This record gives sequence, C-alpha cells and structure tokens, in this order.
Amino acid sequence: MEFRCFCDNKGCGKEMRPTVDKTTMVAYCAECGKAVNSISVFMRRQMVSHDQVRRDEKKKLPWAVKCSGCNKEGPPELSKDIVVAGHPITQTLICSFCGKELTALSKPFAEMIKVNLKAMRRADGG
Repeated sequence: MEFRCFCDNKGCGKEMRPTVDKTTMVAYCAECGKAVNSISVFMRRQMVSHDQVRRDEKKKLPWAVKCSGCNKEGPPELSKDIVVAGHPITQTLICSFCGKELTALSKPFAEMIKVNLKAMRRADGG
C-alpha cells in the first residue's frame, strides 16, 4: 500500500505520493519536487521498504556516446576546422569532456553524427 500525504511546502500543499532518496533518506514531493519535512524517519524507512523511492531520471542526450578515455557519456563534438593548402582536412569526432578522439564508433553512425552536428552548426550561424 502506498503512502500518501500533503506537501508542506509553501505554494504547493497538494496531496501526493512522496518518494524517498535512498542515499540521503530525504522525502520529496511528487508535484513540486521539493523536500517534504513533515514525514517522520520511521515513515521514510517504511517507504524505502515498500519501494517508494526516487528513481534516477537520467535523461539521454541526442547522440550520446561513451568515451573510452574518460568513461563519461555525452554528445560528441567535431574537431576544429583545419585547412592545409586550401583543402579542408576531414573532421573527427572528439569527446566533449576530455577531447580524445572517438574511434570506437561505427563509420555509418559516426558519419550520421557528423552530418547532424554540421547542420546544427549551420543553424546556429557558426
């Protein structure tokens, strides 16, 4: 059976199904997302045992890839434009965190990302 209560935050005050962060044991309002202070420690423990916990809502970014160098996941970037003897050198995909070249991507996937990143640059005026 789920635990329901009223939010004690100013401006909210709605009845909702709060969730508990398992690491900090803080209860959060499902409507406004702020901490609810009126829930006792005993009730928060019961909520954890009944799996009424806050889920990790990690949002995926478009074209997010995992870097083999720094193990972080995020959208890649295009390397800087280099022109040698009037001819542009092919741009490569680099990690947006550490700047290391991303070599583990398949060629069709890498080309699709490059095309989309170039289109985004043109749309932004860059």
